[in-house]
Amino acid sequence: MDLIIFSCKTRLASYFRQKRLQRILLFMLGIVASGFYSWIFSFMLQNTQESEINLTSEKVIGYANLALLAITVLRGFFPAYIARVEIIQRIYPIKPLKKFWVEMVVELASPFYFILLNFLFLLFLMAPSYSFLHLMQSVLVLLTAHVIKRSLQIFVERKMRWSHKHFIASAVFTGAFIALQVRTPMYEPAASWFFLIAHTVAFGFFIAANFFLEQAAAEPRRKVVNYSHNGRRSLSWRLFKNHKPARQLIIFGLAFKVLMLAADAGAFAAKGHHLYDQNKVIWMFMGPLVLYTYVFNNVWGFYKNLWLTTERTTGNYKDFLKAILLPLAIPLLVDAIVSILYAAFFNHENMLFILLMYVTSVLVLTPVGIVASFVSPKVVKGSLMSFGSKTSYLYTFISMTLFAMLFLPMLHPLLYLIYPLLIAGALFALVAVLKEYPKYKYKLFETLYKAED
Repeated sequence: MDLIIFSCKTRLASYFRQKRLQRILLFMLGIVASGFYSWIFSFMLQNTQESEINLTSEKVIGYANLALLAITVLRGFFPAYIARVEIIQRIYPIKPLKKFWVEMVVELASPFYFILLNFLFLLFLMAPSYSFLHLMQSVLVLLTAHVIKRSLQIFVERKMRWSHKHFIASAVFTGAFIALQVRTPMYEPAASWFFLIAHTVAFGFFIAANFFLEQAAAEPRRKVVNYSHNGRRSLSWRLFKNHKPARQLIIFGLAFKVLMLAADAGAFAAKGHHLYDQNKVIWMFMGPLVLYTYVFNNVWGFYKNLWLTTERTTGNYKDFLKAILLPLAIPLLVDAIVSILYAAFFNHENMLFILLMYVTSVLVLTPVGIVASFVSPKVVKGSLMSFGSKTSYLYTFISMTLFAMLFLPMLHPLLYLIYPLLIAGALFALVAVLKEYPKYKYKLFETLYKAED
């Protein structure tokens, strides 16, 4: 217990150690947002009792639980990958079970989970139809979502020993969890305490599955440098192929996008409607946003030798723009092909809008990414899977906000007029930063190279 308490204190203290004011403001904003959404859901629950909307209270609570599940899982992968907490290295003589529980609790000791719990507690206080039973079930959904995210992170960060006895045990416990959830999923409001007990037993199986999955995972994936021996390959391809950390993140982001679009395509093929009809967040995967929030808002952090070579040779603006666009070419081409194929086969009615939105997003997000790479570079170091935060939080938020504004024409076609304004604003910011480059280059060198000392 002392180890858990100490680790939680260290975790919380480390969160507010750097950029203290910014993180406190973000935390307060999260608390306010959780209260606002609690009020919205309580208002919806009240209207269901008064028969003012065509929803039952069970449906509203189910949607709230599904939102918790989706937000918690997606938080680990979008807008950037967040590595799993490993506060205790394997070399220390601590029993695996104790290490597992300590890290599990430490991961939950986060402002993000406090904000979600605040949402549930305020909803419990505001909505009489949201009982204590529903509150306990929502907490269980939140914990299950965390374990799902944790399991996915293990697959991403470590090599799996598929034939190991621990992996087989994990598969057995996962099967038991699924068997208990098939008839009555956990996100649906429980009718009695008996169902909550059944869900708790299923969660226990899932915890056991996660423990054995972690034991079945081998050591972290190691960084390997590959070299291209084919001179005929383009420089863009070699930058993509030979830089494994950047390539890994790009492939991971593209795979995540393909997964979300495939889920939407499957829903459309099976039921005739899109997932974004109910959840507008799915629209965020129509464009190349994930490429910028994962890698290309910090091009010089990933390709610092490319910046140094350009700086030492010519150092003019045109060469910098050419150099910074080289790593973007291959990933953007693949992303565009994925988006066009999806729109052509599963979203033909919005084809024109998707194409206009995609082209505009590239013209807006690319200058923003260049500005972020010069103004707010971040060192990319450590092993392959020490992902952490590799792009600026501020510019990630700016990119997401600007990208979201590209969907305003869905409200009214006249709002297409905002597109040239956004492009002009992004280009103006780029020109302003390039003019001040002589000031930024010293900060770039100090951040990218002196930080290694």
